[in-house]
Amino acid sequence: MLHNRKNPSLVSRAYLYSAIAILEGAELFYFTPRGVNLKNKTIDGLYYHQGKWLAKSFPYPDVIINSASFYLPWQKQIERELKKTIPFTSYPVGTKNYVYSKILQSTELKKHVIPYRVLHKKSDLLNFIKEHREVIVKPLRGHHGNNVVKIASSDQGYLVTKEQKTQVLDQAELLEFIFKGSEKQLAQKYIPSRLPTGEPFDFRIHLQKNRNGQWTITYIVPRIGNKNSVITNLSRGSQMIKYDVFMSLYFGNRAEDLQKTIDGFAMRFGDLFDALYLYKFDELGVDVGLDENGHIWIYEVNWRPGHVFIEVFTGFNTVNYAIFLATPKNTFGKEE
Repeated sequence: MLHNRKNPSLVSRAYLYSAIAILEGAELFYFTPRGVNLKNKTIDGLYYHQGKWLAKSFPYPDVIINSASFYLPWQKQIERELKKTIPFTSYPVGTKNYVYSKILQSTELKKHVIPYRVLHKKSDLLNFIKEHREVIVKPLRGHHGNNVVKIASSDQGYLVTKEQKTQVLDQAELLEFIFKGSEKQLAQKYIPSRLPTGEPFDFRIHLQKNRNGQWTITYIVPRIGNKNSVITNLSRGSQMIKYDVFMSLYFGNRAEDLQKTIDGFAMRFGDLFDALYLYKFDELGVDVGLDENGHIWIYEVNWRPGHVFIEVFTGFNTVNYAIFLATPKNTFGKEE
């Protein structure tokens, strides 16, 4: 297991993956880039034994569970060298606009992409608002719903909502508000995925590959935001509800058909998305909305979705897919 932190005692998944590996008949050790000896092809790491993390020098593993994110050049170089000979789990999907551009290459998936535009200049935003009237603006590399803004054109000016607060701005004030930082942003058409009572909702579709290398649906969970909110992110106070309960409660006699539509989309998405990249993914979190016509719209695709509430279950999938990759014939997890 490759990670940034030196001490595995501070990484809850290190304990979890080690325990699961033992149950599944595999050996797991924990390491950081500093422990890698590229010349000798050995790694100084730690393994968990009888309640303690013990140091040991290991030969290169059969597969690497990638739980790291590297920014320094020397770290990235070690990662690149390891990927030449060892299959990895967990590859990044890219920025939001890169993901959308990829999905647009899929005949089946492109109909689910929300109309969008990368904002290179101020006129891009004004023209996009003129075209769609209600839009969402968010950072290309944003996380947890940070800095997401809804803009609606009105006779009074622009209604701008951020973090449950709405204000009316004129054009100059709007442009100052949106472009006050240096962060690159993206605008999307606003999709009214809201309950009859006014709260926004979406679905987190969590997909993982199993020990046979096949995509499975780990869970589908509806998330309901606050009535005045733009987003449904759990870190912003949204609530989760059981999938079938949510569907029957809010969609009545349409529930069964809509649930079949969502389930079918979820079952097909993994393979279709995999086909768009040179490497294969092991886990995806797909956030989708549902408009009044029952059409599914893709908000975001995440390559490391949070799953604190079901970490044991997702851990079994993570370790078992790593075991699948460790089988010599299943080498497509290597860098191409």
